[in-house]
Amino acid sequence: MLIRHRFTCILVVSTVVIIVVAVQRTTRGYKRHNTEEHVDINQFSKGENILTLDSKRNSGQSCVYPAHEPGGASCPQNHLREKRRILNESLPWIELETTLNASKTLLPGGYHQPLGCASPQRLAIIIPYRDREVNLKILLNNLHRVLQKQQAEYVIFVVEQENGTPFNRGLIKNIGYLEAKARCHFDCFTFHDVDLVPESERNTYWCGTNAVHHARKLDIWKYRVIYTYLFGGVITFNETFFSTVNGYSNLFFMWGAEDDDLFHRVRKKHLKFEVSKDPRYTALKHNKETRHPEEKIKIYTNSTQRMDTDGLSGMGRLYRVISVDYKPLYTRIYVSINQTEIYTQLRHHGINL
Repeated sequence: MLIRHRFTCILVVSTVVIIVVAVQRTTRGYKRHNTEEHVDINQFSKGENILTLDSKRNSGQSCVYPAHEPGGASCPQNHLREKRRILNESLPWIELETTLNASKTLLPGGYHQPLGCASPQRLAIIIPYRDREVNLKILLNNLHRVLQKQQAEYVIFVVEQENGTPFNRGLIKNIGYLEAKARCHFDCFTFHDVDLVPESERNTYWCGTNAVHHARKLDIWKYRVIYTYLFGGVITFNETFFSTVNGYSNLFFMWGAEDDDLFHRVRKKHLKFEVSKDPRYTALKHNKETRHPEEKIKIYTNSTQRMDTDGLSGMGRLYRVISVDYKPLYTRIYVSINQTEIYTQLRHHGINL
């Protein structure tokens, strides 16, 4: 009896130790989700952002989101609807989190991993953003549902440019790419306009060798392709493809044009892109941004000549991260951009605006 009692005690203690260790390992990966990162923005410093990011990548730091485990049974892609109902209501944040069951389906930062199966890739969804809260709420309410129905493992990044300088969509997309990579390894990067909602669950955001253009047909265009070189809205790349074209141009302010410039980069590098099999999107209403067509034409004139220096490779002094906040539905990266340095780069390329 005494031997059996001692054996039982040892077994109970061992079980408790195993459980404690497992809990520590699980929570260690989530600990940073409930914190907010702050960066001093008193001045722009040459190369600081890029050097900081490179040191993080090279140090082998642990992912701020749970580690991707490709093993196990593959997630099935069953019962995906060709046409889904768009949820157009802009809910209060607390109600939106509740209706999406965020406390059970998401970890802080907008991270989701399917249960009971292995998703083949980890996706970074990057949304360039400023002053579009209604659109953002509607998109998140729809996009989380679509991605989870597809059994995707993903994180949604909302990269927000502070007020005071004209919006620069291409630069904000590049920032989102670099900052996402600094926080974890991702297989695919989807750049997603905040005002476009997918209409089909079969429009998956996986990536392969080629880029994928998703938002090819919009309801406001009666689902027609308005021009051949259309390459904006929602696009997915793998890391090799996006780095080969040196990302987006950093030189386009205000609305549009950075996507057309990207198309020329893809052609210059003799790369290919595919169109999603279900490329229909609903465009959400919003106030139209100002265009500067004459300025855009000037920048276009030497698009392919500057692509090796204008993009991911030339961002050292162009932005500063103000804060990173792991919110229930997304990771918010709040940034300031250096408009003066961008105009300096424009003059370097012979463009005077």
